[in-house]
Amino acid sequence: MTPKERVLATLNHEMPDKIPTDLGTTNCTSIARKAYSRLKKSLGVDKPDLLMMEDFQISKVDNEVLELLGTDTRGIHGKPHFFPKTVVNEKCYIDNFGITYRMPDNGLYYDMVEHPLEDKETLEEVMEYQWPDPSEPRTVEGIKAEAKKLFEENKYAIVGDMVNTGIFEPCHYVRGFEEFLMDLMVNKEIAHYMLRKMLDYQKARYDLFLSEVGEYLDIVFVGDDLASTESTLMSPVIYREMIKPYQKEYFSFIKSKTKAKLLYHSCGSVSPLIDDLIEIGVDILNPIQVNAKGMDTKELKKKFGDRVCFWGGVDTNYVLPKGTVQEVETEVRKRINDLGPEGYICTSVHDIQADVPAENIITMFKTAKSIEL
Repeated sequence: MTPKERVLATLNHEMPDKIPTDLGTTNCTSIARKAYSRLKKSLGVDKPDLLMMEDFQISKVDNEVLELLGTDTRGIHGKPHFFPKTVVNEKCYIDNFGITYRMPDNGLYYDMVEHPLEDKETLEEVMEYQWPDPSEPRTVEGIKAEAKKLFEENKYAIVGDMVNTGIFEPCHYVRGFEEFLMDLMVNKEIAHYMLRKMLDYQKARYDLFLSEVGEYLDIVFVGDDLASTESTLMSPVIYREMIKPYQKEYFSFIKSKTKAKLLYHSCGSVSPLIDDLIEIGVDILNPIQVNAKGMDTKELKKKFGDRVCFWGGVDTNYVLPKGTVQEVETEVRKRINDLGPEGYICTSVHDIQADVPAENIITMFKTAKSIEL
């Protein structure tokens, strides 16, 4: 099988010849800048550092690295860095939503430290907020030619990620985490207003993106965290009332613009919502946070494996950063045994973090490719 055939087979719940692997196709399946620098050095790759996401310091992975690791996917990305921002100083900036980000001393990424709507108390005050313009043409500049080339080469599965694609999550970025969770319970007019505005914003961005590349994609990505390690961030009842209808509209819109399968990312203990996500159009679930409550990989496969595919699963909490090479090999084999062989794409839980040794990264991909199916 070609890499593309391998991915498409497994996403259709058919037996691949080998377990497909992924790195760098989305902003939630890539690698932190410091770990990427070490990986390039270990592989003998001399290419400049390019960032996919500035706030989390997530790297755009060079094709030479992907070839050496033998991954089966290639990403087409939007370019959110073209949205206007205000640089306060070398460690602080304000983005196009008015959110202030600051890099701590000796920090690895920028933290959100101020939210433009966190002190607003009424719907009228919230409605005074000026939403940013989603239609910046430079964010899709050059991506059509890039996607068309990959499509015509017909070697790799093509994954589209506009970057920063959620509805619920960016609402609490703008409003403040605690404030927006309270809105979902007691200020529902504010929550509905913000969710509608954010949905319209993201639909406009994906309209622009998919008008350029939708015909070439095999997979399209949305990331929108709904859970923590211990539980969902809101009850399933509140999710179904407040969040699910907007996600359903969003996913339906995306699927009207492309035949690609929908890859959805939510960290944490998302298992109580998986049936809902499948119902509204999710084809593939990421990152499969294996240290979270209710995310036992064998049970997930048993309960949902005939209806959804899994993408991720290799532990980033302990095994990748702190484990031995043998522990990494054992971890990869466990996740493939639990979640595969059909319906599973192997990679780390979320982005590979800054403290992960290059040897463990290489071992993860080498082990996945060595397994006889």
